Amino acid sequence: MIPPPEHIRTVKKASLLAASLIILAYAAFFRFAFNTEWMADSGGLVSVSFILSVPFACGALSVAIGRFAGSDNWIIHAILLPVFTLGLGLILCVIAKIEAIICIIMASPILMVGAILGGITAHVALPKNGPPRGLQVTFAVFLPFIAAWFESTLHWPSETKSITNTIDIDAPAELIWPEIASVGAIEPSEIRNSWIYQIGFPKPIAATLDHHRLGGIRVATFERGVSFFEIITDWRPSETLSFSIEADPAFIPRSAFDQHIIVGGRFYDVLDGTYRIEPLTENTSRLHLTSNHRLSTRFNSYAAWWSVRIMDQIQGTILEVIRSRSESVASTIPAKE
Repeated sequence: MIPPPEHIRTVKKASLLAASLIILAYAAFFRFAFNTEWMADSGGLVSVSFILSVPFACGALSVAIGRFAGSDNWIIHAILLPVFTLGLGLILCVIAKIEAIICIIMASPILMVGAILGGITAHVALPKNGPPRGLQVTFAVFLPFIAAWFESTLHWPSETKSITNTIDIDAPAELIWPEIASVGAIEPSEIRNSWIYQIGFPKPIAATLDHHRLGGIRVATFERGVSFFEIITDWRPSETLSFSIEADPAFIPRSAFDQHIIVGGRFYDVLDGTYRIEPLTENTSRLHLTSNHRLSTRFNSYAAWWSVRIMDQIQGTILEVIRSRSESVASTIPAKE
C-alpha cells in the first residue's frame, strides 16, 4: 500500500526536525568533549578535528537522516539544514556566553564550509535508493574521534607574525616622544568606535613607565583589569622605543578575553613592540608601530589573517591617540620665524 502524499510530506517534515535536533545535540556533545583534557593533545576546540570534522559529520548525518526518511531534496539536507542548525547553535553559544563573539566570527566560515562539504560528500557517497549502510553512518558519527587521534600524533610548529601600522603626525619628533614613552589616561572620547570594541575587546586605558631609560618597565593597562608588562629593550629618545611584552594568562581576567585567544596562552601571544619616529620635515613626522605575535594554532595562516586585522585596529587606535595629543601640544607652540 502506497502512503498518501500527506503522510509522506509529514514524514519528511519530521525528518527535518529530527535531523536538526540530532545535529544540534551532536555538535553540542563534541563542543564539550573537545574542551576536556582528554582532547587537549589534538588542540581541543582550536583544532582541525573540531573546527572541520565535526561540521563535516553534521552535514553527512543530515543527509543520512534524510535518506532514512525517504527525502530526495539533497539541497535542503546537504546544505541548508546543517548550515542553519550550526548557525542556530552558534547564536545559542553567544547568548549563553559559552563562546565570545570574536571566536564565533572567526570560526563560522570554516564551520559552514565543513558542514557543506560533509553534506555534499554524503549525497554523492550514500546510496540514492534506500537507507544508507550502517558502516557509513557509523564512520561519520565517529569521524571527529578518529581525526582527533590522528591530529594528536602530528607536530604543529609555531609561527611569528609581524604587524606594522604607520601614521603621519603634524608635530616634530621631540613632541611625539613623550606621548609614546608614557601614555596618560585615555578618555573614551579619544578612541574611535572600532568594530573590535563593539564585539567586546577591551579598550586601552594608559601606559605608564617607571624609569625613562633602558630596562625601564612600562605597564600597559586595558579595560576589565587587563595589564601587560613591557620591558624597555631599546631607548633612543625621539627615535626608537622598543620593548618586550610579558603577559601571564593567570593574571588576565577570564572575562577580558576568550580562553582560546587569550594573550600569552597556548595559541596566541604578543611578543614585543617597537615605536619608530621618522622625521619628514621640521614640523612633521611619520610614526611606525610594529609588533610581533606568536601563533600556535592548527591553522596559522587563517589565524594570522584575523590577527593582522584585529591588531591593525588596536595599534591604529593607539597611534591616533598619540597623533591627536602630539598635534595638540604642537599647536600651542608658536611657529618659528
